Amino acid sequence: VENGNCDRAVRHFMISAKMGRKDSLDGIKEMFAKGHATKKQYAEALKGYQDTVEEMKSPRRDEAVASGYGDDLRRSQGFVLSS
Repeated sequence: VENGNCDRAVRHFMISAKMGRKDSLDGIKEMFAKGHATKKQYAEALKGYQDTVEEMKSPRRDEAVASGYGDDLRRSQGFVLSS
């Protein structure tokens, strides 16, 4: 985090992690490991991420993902694709 602006970075990572961004969840996890985020903040981001991922599940979405539909779009938006 440039210029030591950790509080702002944590807030932004939390917002985007709660929107399903795995890279943001990983970012706040790293900040927690370095002492720049609290356990409570990391737990909140993790729960928000998990809730969003669960909310987005559906049989039709799973079929589309299994066929590779939308992979390029998801990659471009920073989503981690499972193999």
